[in-house]
Amino acid sequence: MGQTRYTGKVVDLTSGESIPGAIVLEKGTTNGTSTDVDGNFAISINGKGVIVVSYIGYKTREISVTPGKTRLGRIEMAEDASTLGEVVVVGNSLIDIVKDRQTPIAATTLTGPQVTEKMGNLDFPEALKGIPGVHTISHRGYGDAKFTVRGFDQANVLVLINGQPVNDMEWGGIYWSNWAGVADVASVVQQQRGLGSSKIGISSVGGTTNIVTKAADRDQGGSVKFTTGNDGYFKTSVNYDSGVHDKWAVSALVSYWRGDGYIDCTAGQGATYFLSIGYKHNDRHSFNFTTTGAPQVHDQSYQDKISTFEKYGLKYNSNWGYLNGKPYNFSRNFYHKPIANFNWDWTISDKTTLSTVVYGSWGYGGGTGTFGVAHYLLPDDENGLIRVDDLVRANKGEMINGFNPTIAWDRVDSKDNRWAGKHIVVHEERNSKGTVLRSSMNNHSWYGLLSNLDTKVGDNWTFNVGIDLRSYVGKHYQLVNDLLGADAYYDNVDINSAGVFISDGFNLNPLAVNEMQSAQKVGRNYDCHVGWSGLFGQVEYANEHLSAFVQGSISEQFYKRHEYFTVPTTEQWTKWSHRLGGNIKGGVNWKINRQNNVFLNAGYFSRQPFFSSLYPNNNKVTANKMEEGVQNEGIVSVEGGYVYNSSFARVALNAYYTQWKDRYQSFSTSDRKKTARTYVDQVHTGVELETTIHPIYFLDVFGMVSYGNWKYGSNAVAKIYDDQNRLVEGENPQLYLANMEVGGAPQFQTRLGVKAYIVKGLSADLNWYYNDRNFAAIDAKKVQKEGSKNLKMPAYNLLDGGVSYRLSFKETSPIKGLSFRLNVNNILNTKYIVQGFSNIAADEKAENNWKGINKANTVAFGYGRTWSLSAAMTF
Repeated sequence: MGQTRYTGKVVDLTSGESIPGAIVLEKGTTNGTSTDVDGNFAISINGKGVIVVSYIGYKTREISVTPGKTRLGRIEMAEDASTLGEVVVVGNSLIDIVKDRQTPIAATTLTGPQVTEKMGNLDFPEALKGIPGVHTISHRGYGDAKFTVRGFDQANVLVLINGQPVNDMEWGGIYWSNWAGVADVASVVQQQRGLGSSKIGISSVGGTTNIVTKAADRDQGGSVKFTTGNDGYFKTSVNYDSGVHDKWAVSALVSYWRGDGYIDCTAGQGATYFLSIGYKHNDRHSFNFTTTGAPQVHDQSYQDKISTFEKYGLKYNSNWGYLNGKPYNFSRNFYHKPIANFNWDWTISDKTTLSTVVYGSWGYGGGTGTFGVAHYLLPDDENGLIRVDDLVRANKGEMINGFNPTIAWDRVDSKDNRWAGKHIVVHEERNSKGTVLRSSMNNHSWYGLLSNLDTKVGDNWTFNVGIDLRSYVGKHYQLVNDLLGADAYYDNVDINSAGVFISDGFNLNPLAVNEMQSAQKVGRNYDCHVGWSGLFGQVEYANEHLSAFVQGSISEQFYKRHEYFTVPTTEQWTKWSHRLGGNIKGGVNWKINRQNNVFLNAGYFSRQPFFSSLYPNNNKVTANKMEEGVQNEGIVSVEGGYVYNSSFARVALNAYYTQWKDRYQSFSTSDRKKTARTYVDQVHTGVELETTIHPIYFLDVFGMVSYGNWKYGSNAVAKIYDDQNRLVEGENPQLYLANMEVGGAPQFQTRLGVKAYIVKGLSADLNWYYNDRNFAAIDAKKVQKEGSKNLKMPAYNLLDGGVSYRLSFKETSPIKGLSFRLNVNNILNTKYIVQGFSNIAADEKAENNWKGINKANTVAFGYGRTWSLSAAMTF
């Protein structure tokens, strides 16, 4: 072992607060690192030497080190007034990062390099793998990964980028394909669990994912990176940072990727761009403009029965077939969702600052499916593939076994003369003939303003007050993409029109904005308008041993709908409706001594209904009828924890209780003519343990145990409403949910990992994961049979590993360094169910079961062995 590993923590000399992002270098080389969000660092050098610690606005320090003392403790940095004018700041008081041993919130923090190292060629959620209570799910294709936190899905986890919310304003979810490049531009990613530390008035049931992008005040330099991986994956990226020159700084990145996909016929390609421009006008005013986007297109797969995967293999995808000898996928996603923001930081005085950001986001794209006969209802070939060539022949009127051919158009219509005798696909509920490919478009425009005033009173008190304003319009319509041999597609959904014939397809291009907006709309066409106005405030007290905070917010959410097709022209707009919500939360942290602290937090949220809950009747004559009486959801959360932190180890133990009351559920009755409405309760409790140990100078050991007990609280009784939204007396179906396990994520997780620093620049890591008590993600509103039980998926182990090598050059060299990274995920190629979707009991015959699970169950298998290899050059 030729190297010595030194650890320490960089803090402000006056306040004692940690300094994240400080540069730590071995003097005379480019061998270095940066401190994490808690100011901690670890650096390996050959024996003794000098470590240089620097950060803009502070005096540089040089520390002589020898192998006899590898734990350097606290390194205190003094402010340097002569360099403060060089800083380019980005909305600091809007970004709520949990500080270890100070903020009473359970959180795990990853630096940008850690994120990209863990991801390799996988989606962003995979970077969160191994965090207590977090379950990552990949099984559909590029960009379709997702994650849960403490059993709550992404619609109930707040996602922030530089303090700005990016969850969909209609239903709360997030698609990571829209943010495919976020890992390339991330400086810090912090997964907060439970209440979270964000001051804005949005309730996070499960937690908060806080992503902070690179700022424009980085040192001058750049990098070029190439990545290759399994199934034809390739990615290249280039970034450059100008450094601060004459009060200006610029940081930019571009990248391109493509791949065939692990699952059959799930190819994809995309790009990422990022630009950050900073300007420091004077000591009081700083400005920053940032924009980023990731246009992409990718094919998708879906879950299927275990018996189907056994027949065709774990990479089987039911969405595709061959057209003229080339793969043709009926499920394709294409999207481009750029975001831009302008930050202004105003230092009003030594005690008071104001941070303001104005932002906008514009999304264009959608996903494909079919009109007419659904592709998944057509008989497959002997390999389970869709007979696309036969489908085209049927669309031309040929008699093909198993297909309903189109027939010559003979309907009486104003356009009959033109289309008489042509083969037309018609989408009707009955007697559908033929199939065409269509896109469901989900465009949006989103504008917002966040402003936070932060003022310090005396030595211990800090007060915050701010506003949160948002305006969102979502446009939802459908377009025809491919006629698949038919002469045209006929649509008469619009009751205000005599019907339209579509004879040309729309190109699947996420950048074709004008074509998306001007193409003939069919199938559905409506707009969702959502407004938000909120006030938030926080009072914080901190001294040497104790820190505490109380936060509160109040918000008004506004809803309005515009239906173009299914209601008369005079009734297309609804009136604005509004709901009041808010939250209050607080916590206290006690620093027992330098190494031990305990914390406690609690809070209550009153969350307004999602837009999709108030207006669920799309494509119906009642589309504009709001479901009256839908009440706010109530969330109660309590959590306590203990943290031990030293240069040898960090141990975090916490327990939580979350009750999600009045979760709204709506479903159609068996005759599909009436609607049932009810509310269900969920109670999620658990214990989490996370450890990092440095037993010897060349080795780090990581551990995690998470045990949850997530269940529904009681049975739910529904009320029935007719198609005019009137209560139907005497009908009260029940959902038999009492004490049933909440599914979708393993309630027991463990991780054991090691990272060894072998020789100078060379390290290797290995991580073992175990997941159990993973119950099926069944829909609560379908549990209408008394005595129903949820189905537990088989437990499984996974083993991931990687090797990193970094080669540094002399300071005078134009090239600073070369680095290489090899990732291998699921090394043992384990076959496992990552998520189940049904709860069919085991069959009496063993051959009809797989690991005790009935093969008739619908599941998603996780990826087998995957790998990636990257090489990067910094200059």
